[in-house]
Parts: sequence; structure tokens; C-alpha cells
Amino acid sequence: MKTTGNTVLVTGGSAGIGFEIAKVLSEAGNKVIITGRNEERLREAASKLENVTAIVSDVADKAAVNELVATLTKDFPH
Repeated sequence: MKTTGNTVLVTGGSAGIGFEIAKVLSEAGNKVIITGRNEERLREAASKLENVTAIVSDVADKAAVNELVATLTKDFPH
């Protein structure tokens, strides 16, 4: 399995296990997209990581998930 040079989505990436996973993946040379419900926490988390994009999204909300998929498809086609 290729573990570098990927584009990776980490839901719940603003804190805890999600943040740590995003950190490891970022340090390994991946483009990391983190999502979470709290914009301020996402911005703070993204400021501590390199090569990270933060997107506010609630994966428990079907409409928000559909919007996230549309954004990812448009902005990260690969």
C-alpha cells in the first residue's frame, strides 16, 4: 500500500485521534483534508499542520455529506 503522495480525507480531524491521524499523514507527505463541525477548531488544527485543507462539515447530516462530496469532487478530482 502506498502511504505517501496521496490525498486523504480525515473526518473529525480537528482534535483527538482524528487530528493525530491527520498529523501523521501530513508528515508522511500526503495532502490531507480535515473536516469537523467547529470552524474555529478546524482553523486552529490546520494551522498546526502542513499541506492540510480544512472543510467545515457534519458527517451526521446527510445534506452536509452531500455538499462535502460535491466539494471534494470539484476541488480534489484526483
